[in-house]
Amino acid sequence: MVQPVGAGRGRGGGHAVHGLAGGARPCRRARGRGAVRGRRRGRRRDRHADGLGRSARAGLVRQAAHYRLQVRAGVADAGRGGGVRAVGGLPTGGGRRRLRCAGAVDRQRRSAAGLLAARRGRCAEGTQPGRPRRPSAPQRRSGGAGLPDLGASPHCASASGAGVGPLRRDPGRGVSLVLLRVELPGHVGAGDHVRRLRFARELCDALGIEFSSQQLDAITAPLEPGVVIAGAGSGKTTVMAARVVWLVGTGQVRPEQVLGLTFTRKAAAELSTRVRAALQRAGAVDASGVDDAGEQLIMTYDAFAARLVNDHGLRVGVEPDARMITGAARFRLASRVVAAAPGPFRHLARLKPDSVTEQVLRLDADLTSHLAEVDDVCAESAAFVAEAYSAPTNNRRQMFASLRDAAARASERVELAGLVENFQALKRDLGAVEFADQMAVAARLARDVPDVSAALREQFTVVLLDEYQDTSSAQAELLRALFSGATPQEGRGHPVTAVGDPCQAIYGWRGAAASNIITFPASFPRADGEPALAYPLTVNRRSGQVILDAANALAASLRSDPELRWDGIDVDLVAPDGTPPGEITAATFDTQHGEVAWVADRIVASHDSALVPSWRDIAVLTRRNSTIRPLYAALVARGVPVEIVGLDGLLEVPEVADVVAMLRVLGDVTANPDVVRVLTGPRWALGPADLGQLGRRAAELSGLARPDGGDFADEVAATLAQAESAAIVSLAEALESPGERPYSDEGLRRIQACALELRSLRRHVGEPVTDLVRRVIAALGLEVELAVRAAASPADHGARQLHAFVAAVAAYVDVDGDGSLPGLLAYLRAEAEHGAGLEQAVVSHDDSVKLMTIHKAKGLEWELVFLPSLAEGVFPGGRVTDNWLRNAGVLPAPLRGDAASVPQLAEVSDSATKAYDAALRDELRRGDDRLAYVAVTRARQHLVATTHTWAPGLSKPRAVSPYLVTLASFGELAVCEQPSATNPSEGGGGLVPWPAPVDQAAYARRREVADEIGRLRDAYALSGVMPEDRVATLDEASRVAEWDAAADRLLAEARASRSGRPPLSLPPYLSATALLALDADAEGYLSELARPMPARPVRSSRVGEAFHAWIERRFLTAPSLLGREDDADGEGADAALKVLIDTFLAGRFADRTPQAIEVPFTLFLGGQVVRGRIDAVYEQQPGPEGRWLLIDWKTGSGRRANPLQLAIYRLAWAELMGVEIDRIEAAFYDVRHDELIYPASLPDRAGLEAEVTRLVAAH
Repeated sequence: MVQPVGAGRGRGGGHAVHGLAGGARPCRRARGRGAVRGRRRGRRRDRHADGLGRSARAGLVRQAAHYRLQVRAGVADAGRGGGVRAVGGLPTGGGRRRLRCAGAVDRQRRSAAGLLAARRGRCAEGTQPGRPRRPSAPQRRSGGAGLPDLGASPHCASASGAGVGPLRRDPGRGVSLVLLRVELPGHVGAGDHVRRLRFARELCDALGIEFSSQQLDAITAPLEPGVVIAGAGSGKTTVMAARVVWLVGTGQVRPEQVLGLTFTRKAAAELSTRVRAALQRAGAVDASGVDDAGEQLIMTYDAFAARLVNDHGLRVGVEPDARMITGAARFRLASRVVAAAPGPFRHLARLKPDSVTEQVLRLDADLTSHLAEVDDVCAESAAFVAEAYSAPTNNRRQMFASLRDAAARASERVELAGLVENFQALKRDLGAVEFADQMAVAARLARDVPDVSAALREQFTVVLLDEYQDTSSAQAELLRALFSGATPQEGRGHPVTAVGDPCQAIYGWRGAAASNIITFPASFPRADGEPALAYPLTVNRRSGQVILDAANALAASLRSDPELRWDGIDVDLVAPDGTPPGEITAATFDTQHGEVAWVADRIVASHDSALVPSWRDIAVLTRRNSTIRPLYAALVARGVPVEIVGLDGLLEVPEVADVVAMLRVLGDVTANPDVVRVLTGPRWALGPADLGQLGRRAAELSGLARPDGGDFADEVAATLAQAESAAIVSLAEALESPGERPYSDEGLRRIQACALELRSLRRHVGEPVTDLVRRVIAALGLEVELAVRAAASPADHGARQLHAFVAAVAAYVDVDGDGSLPGLLAYLRAEAEHGAGLEQAVVSHDDSVKLMTIHKAKGLEWELVFLPSLAEGVFPGGRVTDNWLRNAGVLPAPLRGDAASVPQLAEVSDSATKAYDAALRDELRRGDDRLAYVAVTRARQHLVATTHTWAPGLSKPRAVSPYLVTLASFGELAVCEQPSATNPSEGGGGLVPWPAPVDQAAYARRREVADEIGRLRDAYALSGVMPEDRVATLDEASRVAEWDAAADRLLAEARASRSGRPPLSLPPYLSATALLALDADAEGYLSELARPMPARPVRSSRVGEAFHAWIERRFLTAPSLLGREDDADGEGADAALKVLIDTFLAGRFADRTPQAIEVPFTLFLGGQVVRGRIDAVYEQQPGPEGRWLLIDWKTGSGRRANPLQLAIYRLAWAELMGVEIDRIEAAFYDVRHDELIYPASLPDRAGLEAEVTRLVAAH
């Protein structure tokens, strides 16, 4: 077989030398079933199918120059299946390939004549009926017949059945040369099953989609740069997938010549799945022989930069094997730099070390995002200070306060720059790197090493850039340097298509430059130098026209901005004909409490009246996290299932807030607000008098004593207001040393008990943070409390939210396995402020109302959407945080990569600083306008907008948001309450009992139940027989089982408390294997915990581990620029492992490629953290309604395996993917017998919760 060098995308493929060809999905290593059978089955792709040694093959490659010769000894199985198919995806372009080895051309032509004679009568053309075949290269030059279409169709085999015709023997090699037409599964002309497209109508018919004329313009655009302005709901993902189908189906590109980049792994997976499904549905690829080596490559921008640095970093002196760090690790390294700094710091001394650390990280991130240098920052800051001190003074001949403060921040920035330089040096010394660092290095590579850009342009004929409005300056510079240039030879005119919407650019606070998509036509000109064309998509297939009219009105101010104006393009959204118009409802309330109650009632009424088919079709989107907590409480109180999406929203849930407050107290002795929360919460319920005495004690210890008899509220406010002073008042310090103040007896006891608990927890601060979080939850008694509450009220979802929080922390720790408590707290602060720590939140398919911030909702849609708290100061609202004149951690605006598109300081003067601040506020308002546009376009048919005048703590009323005014003009005003003159939420200054009194009605119910239990207990003492539970339905039986589990927890807690010493406890987290061991032999497992002993080596275990390692190498090995090769399959392994490998390669999974392998997960079940890894995940059905099969490899007897393991895996994958659990199957695969073993049934989350609760409570 003749295969072009650089054709494949596997380890042996020449494209690997360009660095990116093998990284679309880490686990795709499929082999086509029709591959040449003469090679040993199971030979890894980094071994050669011809059996030649490495040096012999190197000689062939050198002789072939541009082609690689694949040979084999003999042709025993060449004709099996009616022909020989390509091994992998070889981008041949549909033409015939001639053998170019020295001295072989004449032999090739003679063999070709015989090969053609064997087939001419039965398959003369070898192409699709009705379409002329393009002449091959030999045919065009000499008029000859060209080469045959071997392997294209089973009925085209030769009369002998071999399907290969006569062979020539190469005397120099001693092997037979087989000349084949190599065909890429999926490219034009790959066989009778591949469809050719000629007209746009054929594309619509093939995909079953009636595209609009705008969509067809973008889909069928010529191969040149272009930008698609895709309005909300206009089907941009469908358009991108269809464009790939069009280009492949018309023969302009091959699938593996397509590169797609997007922001999140979820989006990359979705786009890749959509493209693959569209290609197969349209018939543009032969689905029966799809090999992922011939598929498009779609990945995230960060992964693309990482691969580029990994493969080419040595060209600019960067090691390719640096360790990736994020979040806690970077905070820890920056903290080390700050702590080790020799100082003295004249300007930074006013800040706490953690504050300095955060400023260092902020400035470092800005530098890398905008490709700026530390020296530039120092020079710019020094020049500004000099100008500020020479600027005009005020009428008292003093420096203006604005300039004095700005000069102070500039001086701080110079000191910060030195720390940033040290931070960057420390990362280099430790071999650590961040995503932003890799992006900057990749941009430098693209700019300084033209060969890299040329290779990538040769490899990827078409580039698709998703969500381009959210790219940073560094990302835009990288892409521009790679795929554009000053001349056509340097890349100008390369077919790059950017897709995005400037009205949805809502991530400016994390470095995104909205101007990138506006300047795209000029940055990526066509080959003739003219700007790239723009293709608008304005047909919204999601919302009704009434909702779209409101969205257009909200975006009017954005579209009128000269920077965002597209000449001659109408970008207003319209709905297709026949779409219901939709409706908008507005309501205004006097108080926030009234607004929240009305929203909750409206949600219940909408569901009960069948306005929406299910709870999951309702979403509540907020601008601030603080709005989430009262809404969540109101919905739970009404029995509404609700899911808070995103960690930032979870931080507002009371149970989670209690855990976070305790973590802050453990990590920061100055966290006074959190100490107050802990002390005044339901656990300790410390009264005002004792809290006041503790505050006075804290003041004494700090040397800031206050006289007794002061106003309590003023004292608490003064204590909480302490921030950056070195002599800060510390309530935590007062807890440790309460002194001889006049506390109440009970108050002193609680203070001492709280201090003892904190002291005990601080001993574990050095543990992994997931373990520490688990200890805090146990210390607070939350798992028992939530279990009892859930048993009493199934609508109480506190446990679910706590589980989600622990899972989020565990997922974060999986990225940075040894994360510290300070790093976790910094991560949580970033989440609370921006919701920036996690990737795009995954919304589950649970039937529950979705509650989240608007940032988390981008890309999602619901039938009914609520937008509460539309008030001035809330939405729009916020404060400017990126003013470099006021924040030393912000990069000066003149040094930004998008400096031409952001406000700039006109001159160094007082009036100019005020004008600059006003310009930044206008910019912030435009950001809120974009956010409002995104929020409104999430609704399909029903949108409800509400506001309030008064909220607790306000002294001035809130004005109605202009967004609500606009929305109300397109709908109806359902409620319009008259605002009060003063704040009704303040209660008129009356007394409020604290702590809150016991609910007398609930207390009476509990007394009644307790009395009944006492009566039954007395009856049992007399008769010795307990009455049986009387349950009529399965639901009642399930409720009783939940009560029993809750009772077991309470009893276990009570016994441990009374014994005075805790029993042997389980570790903070269990692996799935440990949970199975606990289920199988609890005593043995606990004994092992008490006295761990080394396990005796078992041969079967060693073989099983070796087999799992072989599977991982088989599917996870990625191509590399350096051409590293693993050992051959099974080499050096014992006979038992070889038997397993051979059996696997002959079994049902030999030719199937998993979607993922060794998938790590963390669950929170029954108050216990459970971790594990899923062996393999196979995609059974792609697309939005996808189905999966989870496999656990069993090298022993699979029938003796515990199904609990598969149940845990199934739940973990369902929650990782955010899908219903019934779309996932799980089975054991007995490798030795090639047998799939499906358990009869597997429990869902509720069943696993009960099972884990039983195991943990019992032991």
